[in-house]
Amino acid sequence: MSTQPLPIFSRDQDLYDALRRRDERAYQLLYSESLPPFRYWVITNSGTAMDAEDAFQKGLLNFLLNLETGQYQYQPETRVTTVLFEYCKRVWFTELKSARVRRRGTLPEGYEAADTDDVQRDLERADVIRAVRASLHQLKGECRNLMEWFYVDELSLREIAGRLGMKESSVKSKRYDCAEKLKTYYRQTAINQGL
Repeated sequence: MSTQPLPIFSRDQDLYDALRRRDERAYQLLYSESLPPFRYWVITNSGTAMDAEDAFQKGLLNFLLNLETGQYQYQPETRVTTVLFEYCKRVWFTELKSARVRRRGTLPEGYEAADTDDVQRDLERADVIRAVRASLHQLKGECRNLMEWFYVDELSLREIAGRLGMKESSVKSKRYDCAEKLKTYYRQTAINQGL
């Protein structure tokens, strides 16, 4: 991440437009404004800081894919960061329903099952999926395995650490580095394919 001060987008429309242009500063702003409150929310809803970061990454990916495919359109009455928060919450509720998290905690009161059909339909968008797959194929060795195990097979960082013979904290750091490489490859592939 850059050490430059984050830009201030005077309107949510400006932030939305910057995200559509794939402006790295807009991504940084989403992280700085959305991750801390989401982390607090997950911790108060049966999770850990690491759980929050994982759910945030997945929610952000879903949000950006919807933005790229046009499934998410800017609406003046709703803040972009609020929409992202909802995507991330949906991911966390899905995680809470899964067997590996259910062993550690209970569902919060008032939980309603998220409609995952919308997310699944969005992920099946052919052009974007082709670009993601092409980007994933550019990753090599452990990076490619790690990204597939985490995002496709939905293995936990602990399970991946066991497979790789690494510490969980090392896997988390490596996952971040690999995700950055994947984003770079995806941007280039999307540009080449005119997405």
